Amino acid sequence: MSNQKIKTKDYWDEFYSQLPSAGTQSSGSSVAENDENPSDLEWIIPQTVVLDTILSLLSPSGQSPRDTIQSGEQKHASNTINLLEIGCGVSQLSISLLHMLILHHHQDATSHAIPCTYNIVATDVSSVCIDHNRERDSACMTSLRNDGHRLKYEVLDVLRNDASTHHTQQYDMILDKGTLDTFLFRSKRTKKGTSTHPPILTPLLNNIHRWLRCECKAKYIIISPRPKIMAVRDFRGFASVRRITIDTAAMSSDVVLVKGNSDISKLSKSEVYLYECIKNDCYHPDHDAPYRDMECNANDESLCSTCGINFKEFLGKVKARDQGEVVWARRWKNHCVHCKA
Repeated sequence: MSNQKIKTKDYWDEFYSQLPSAGTQSSGSSVAENDENPSDLEWIIPQTVVLDTILSLLSPSGQSPRDTIQSGEQKHASNTINLLEIGCGVSQLSISLLHMLILHHHQDATSHAIPCTYNIVATDVSSVCIDHNRERDSACMTSLRNDGHRLKYEVLDVLRNDASTHHTQQYDMILDKGTLDTFLFRSKRTKKGTSTHPPILTPLLNNIHRWLRCECKAKYIIISPRPKIMAVRDFRGFASVRRITIDTAAMSSDVVLVKGNSDISKLSKSEVYLYECIKNDCYHPDHDAPYRDMECNANDESLCSTCGINFKEFLGKVKARDQGEVVWARRWKNHCVHCKA
C-alpha cells in the first residue's frame, strides 16, 4: 500500500499550525473580505483568477457532462454535481467555486437548465488544515446545506492505494492546485533509477482515475506553472489532455508557487497553465501499463501521415541509438502529432 510518509504529514501539520487561527476571523465573512488573510494561503495563483475557466469546463451552462449523454432516457428533475479538490490546504478555492456555481445557476434559472445541487469535497493530507477550514467555514457550510448544497472538508492521502474507498467513481471533476507540483518537486530531489516518469505519480494518477465517474467525460483539472507535465501527457488513464494558458495579469507579486520549489519560477515566470484531462474509461488501474509506450519501435519506413516523411528521413544521418531510443521516440511522436506539413 502506497502512503505519504509520516514525516511528510508531520511537515504539513507543522506548516499549517503556524498560520493564524481560523477563530481570529469571522466564519461567516465573505471570500472577498478574506483575500488578504494570511490564514487563507493560496498556492500558485489566486483562486479568483481561475474560477471562470473552471466553471466553463464543467460545461457551457454549468451542467455536468453527464447530462449530455443521457440519450433515450428521461432526465431527472434534479441533478447532483460532485467535485473533489485534492491538496486544498487552507485555500478558499472550493468555497469560492461553490458560491460561483450557485450564483451562475441562479442567473441561468430563466433558461430550461436542469436544477442542480453541488457537492464539493475539499481534501488534504494534513488534519490541521482540515480542522482550520471546518472552523473557518462552519457558518457558510451550514447555510449551504440548508439550500441543498454541500461543502465538506476531509482528510485524504491521495497516494493510498485503496480501490474500495468511498471516493471511487464519485466525481465529475477533480481539482488540483499544487498537489501534483509538490510530488514532482519531491521526485526531482529524490530521483532514483531510470524510470521515465516519477514513480510517486503513478498511485496519484491511478487514484484520480478511480475517483472520476465513468461514461461522462469526467475531468481532472491541474493548475500549474509548469508548461509541460510529461507524466500527465503519457498517462493511459486520460483520453485527452488539453493545456490552457491562464491570464496572470491579476496575480499579486507575493503569490506562493510551491514552498522551496525554486525550479518552478525558472520554468514559468509569467504564465500559469490549466490542464484539462478527460478520463479514459478503457484504462484499468493496477492492471494496464500506466504510461504509453515511448520506446522507439518505428521502422525506417514508418510514415508521418501529414507530411509523408519516413522515420529514416527524419533521423537523417544520426542513428537513434546515438542519443537514446527514448529521445528519438519522443521527437518522432511529437513530429507526427504536431506536423503542419
